[in-house]
Amino acid sequence: MIKLITVLAFSLVSTLVSAQTIQGNLTDAKGEPIAYANVQLLNTNKGTMTNKDGNYRLNCKAGNYQISYSFLGYATIVKSITLSQNEVKTIDIILKEKSEALSQVVVTAEKRETILQRTPIAATVLDAEDLKQTRSWSFSDITALAPSLLTTEHGGSTSSLFINIRGVMGLHSQTAVATYVDGVYQFEGFAVPLTFNNVENIEVLRGPQGTLYGRNAFGGVINIKTKQPTNKPEGRISASYGNYEQQRYQASYSAPIIKDKLFAGVTAQFDQREGVYQNTVTGDDFDRPQSISGGLNVRYLANDKLNFTFNSRFERNEDYGSYPWVRSDSLLFAETYTVERDRRNIELRNNHSASVKINYEANAFDVQSITAYQSYERGFPELLDVDFSAANSRAAQNDFDIKTFTQELRFSSKQSSNSPFNWTLGSFTFIAPNGTRDNAFITFSDDGETRAENENRFDNKGIAFYGQGNYTFNEKLEATLGLRYDIEERKLLQELRSIDIDGNVTLTQPFKNFESTFEAFTPKFILNYKPTDNTILYAQYARGFRPGGLNTNAPNEADVPFEPEYSNNYEIGIKNTFFDNRLKFNVTGFFLQQRDQQVTVIEDAFFLTRNTGNIENLGAEIELETLPVKGLQLIWNASLSDAEYKDLTVAIAGENQDLSGNKPLFNPPFASFAAVQYTKEFSKDFSTFIRGEHRYTGEHFFNFDNEVRQSPYNLYNARIGGKYKNFELAFWARNLTERKYRTWATGVFLLGSPRFYGATMSYEF
Repeated sequence: MIKLITVLAFSLVSTLVSAQTIQGNLTDAKGEPIAYANVQLLNTNKGTMTNKDGNYRLNCKAGNYQISYSFLGYATIVKSITLSQNEVKTIDIILKEKSEALSQVVVTAEKRETILQRTPIAATVLDAEDLKQTRSWSFSDITALAPSLLTTEHGGSTSSLFINIRGVMGLHSQTAVATYVDGVYQFEGFAVPLTFNNVENIEVLRGPQGTLYGRNAFGGVINIKTKQPTNKPEGRISASYGNYEQQRYQASYSAPIIKDKLFAGVTAQFDQREGVYQNTVTGDDFDRPQSISGGLNVRYLANDKLNFTFNSRFERNEDYGSYPWVRSDSLLFAETYTVERDRRNIELRNNHSASVKINYEANAFDVQSITAYQSYERGFPELLDVDFSAANSRAAQNDFDIKTFTQELRFSSKQSSNSPFNWTLGSFTFIAPNGTRDNAFITFSDDGETRAENENRFDNKGIAFYGQGNYTFNEKLEATLGLRYDIEERKLLQELRSIDIDGNVTLTQPFKNFESTFEAFTPKFILNYKPTDNTILYAQYARGFRPGGLNTNAPNEADVPFEPEYSNNYEIGIKNTFFDNRLKFNVTGFFLQQRDQQVTVIEDAFFLTRNTGNIENLGAEIELETLPVKGLQLIWNASLSDAEYKDLTVAIAGENQDLSGNKPLFNPPFASFAAVQYTKEFSKDFSTFIRGEHRYTGEHFFNFDNEVRQSPYNLYNARIGGKYKNFELAFWARNLTERKYRTWATGVFLLGSPRFYGATMSYEF
């Protein structure tokens, strides 16, 4: 009997030892234990939290790992380790407060979790704290927070935003910059979430990213990651109020339903404000947006190898007074923030999405599947004023409805493997059947009205295969090679008709089918050299591809199709971390060639996308962040761009003109963002902060003939407040000096946002 017990005990001990264990303790700089901190093995399903004494323990296979240690208010640390067979490794960690050290930011830019400063890519990560400190509520607020990033509002607050990275911006719904939310591509450019809700971080990746992303990303990628529920119950509520009766209320909560197995999180948000613009015809406010958004996140860990994530979100926008355009540049500044409208211009927008993500860790490789559905609707319940005056001379209708199904399947090598070669292979499929876009232009006269109607039914689909491999020659040198193949099919069924004042219908074009197919191979190559543990140097070449399409507002058949656009992108960069992680300094140089650029032109009142123009852009980007003394944070980033059209022919006043040598639109030669924040801790529970920001945007143009320009301008923002335990009160202001500047001047004219100020109260638990 004793012998049997001895054998069983020995077997049990052997089993425990063979499990390989990582254990340790987390403390702060004073030696106090940090309870309930997150300990995560990157690129795996494994993670845990420290107990009340700061201790943690993880069992895993032998291999190479990166372990992330993080806790609210402390700088994240990532440790690389090698775990041998039957080894028990003890790693004790001291976390420094964020006022004393910069976090080692983890990024998923390469579809695996890596340390941003060790990843050979031009990228910026804005976490939830960054968004709070900059009072960034939407895309329009994050201009210049990353180098070469410019967001342009062209029609108001609801569905009129173009995203520009390195001057690459498509002035139509097929945006040049791909936006992802929790791994799901946002197909319709105007369907991206307009307000940030429950965001964990935003990754801004500059340059083409096609060899690792499901949907081809021509100019760059914006990855939005929402907060995921964990074993720790946590929540946040906040309320904001400001001038123009700005109101914003947000609540989120997540908790385990079954510990270590099933987790759920919910979030809800409400935004509204009164109109910035005054309608001189009715005396009412104009441009009064309101939005309601929310989401549900459910995670299920079936076992150590398999997990499921379900995400669902919605956003409903109502804008009472969209497109507050004026007819001329002189009117724009003559009496600012006023419009003449005989109609309310109500715009409604509904965006729903749902996705299921499956992660499986096989013995030899990892598998991820993302299945998603998106529904986007936009329309005007009443006629839209398009004569921009008190006269009832012209109006329009516009309704858009698209449903998209996507499926991405990705296989990748084990990150814990000792092999010098790591790889990723994937496929991406999309189907957008039975989409509709109906337009009508109405002209009024004393005798009645005439209508020009454009009815469109489209059916789009495509498939792509992509792959990328990394080979590590030694501790210092690594090479990456990627390749992508796209094939997309566009179908459009279109009818054009006119209706005279007597109601007689004339078919100017009976229903006609248009079809186009586009395909391309796009490669990518990176060479990465690490001379020290705190510095990397890299060089990169990437080919960009944006498929062609079919114009839905074309006045005749010849104007319906437009062709693909291509680019060659050359980039070199250096990333540095100094002084025990208190200084980050990165420099990137790039040379960009765009060929057959897709540009939107206005011809005879029709917005048409055409292939015209070849651009070359030579530029540089700088990122600097430092903590020179405790509590003082300094941030500066800047971008330089020397870009011009090598070839450009567009129609102006009905005649084609050669505009070679002109500057591209919305591309300042110099732009920068600087921030200074000082945080003073009076006790463990109480602290105060003050922050100032400066944004500079250089001269840039709005028209291809470079006749309309915006001179350089400066914007100043500020934030001040205090925090007691988990409660925070902050006062903020944007555009402090109320600088007036154009944000759009292409055919019609629009001013940038005026001075906004207010206060935000928040409580985290």
